[in-house]
Amino acid sequence: MKRISNLIFTLVVVLLSAISVHAKGNHGHQPAIENLEDKYKEIGATATYVVANGVPVAQELRFLEEEEVELPANSSLRQIALVRHGEPDLLKTGKFSYNQARQFVQDYDSVGIVVPDTPFLKVENPDDIAVFASSINRAKATANYIFGADREMTVSPDFREFETAMGKHSPNMSMPINFWTTTARIKWMLGIDRQGAESFADARKRARKAAQQLASATEETSKVVLVAHGFLNRYIKQNLEEMGWHVVQDGGSGYLSKIILAKIEPQERGSEGASIATR
Repeated sequence: MKRISNLIFTLVVVLLSAISVHAKGNHGHQPAIENLEDKYKEIGATATYVVANGVPVAQELRFLEEEEVELPANSSLRQIALVRHGEPDLLKTGKFSYNQARQFVQDYDSVGIVVPDTPFLKVENPDDIAVFASSINRAKATANYIFGADREMTVSPDFREFETAMGKHSPNMSMPINFWTTTARIKWMLGIDRQGAESFADARKRARKAAQQLASATEETSKVVLVAHGFLNRYIKQNLEEMGWHVVQDGGSGYLSKIILAKIEPQERGSEGASIATR
């Protein structure tokens, strides 16, 4: 009961924090942020989709130059794109026993992805982007699909997904895989049957560390892309907002979805910037 109360308290704090961050904003740069949001909506409205197995899976992306965005005088634009991995190449239909679900979770971390026909990110100058990726295979495979296997990138377990701890108990029933993974995630958040897995509190600290690392990277390269996971990206987004970043496009949480955040900074002599938008 105490664990449930603590979880409810944590969720309330997260919600209030998000409301506070949204209300706070940066009023001096608000017109520029709104202009950037409008650019995303305008370009996204006519964006084409890349296809995997005949099915549209993601809108194409391209980078805008700073002069295409109405920025305040003597300022520059930094951007971070949080990309979720592509669909794992793994059968997910039907019902699973507990042991089958345990095996599915293991396989989920080891398989590649269903690769679309073409990359959805169109890059004129690859050196303009700093790329980060989770060390889990589905994220690395996605980063390789987007940027190419020879592309230099920072791959780190710090960007791995939050835990899905199946635990040691084995109820005798068969259920859809989403039942097992959702139940496992809730148990993990409550600290139940973790079996030595990272705690929820430590995972949130890791997300904050990741957000700080990405923000610091924009000081050297104004455009940063992280290819990682849905739950982790959600918490990185929250931490970046607390650090003064603004969500200018929220593409949801599906496979190959993206969340793009922007921050406007005073222009340093000789610096250059750019922004991301969907095409």
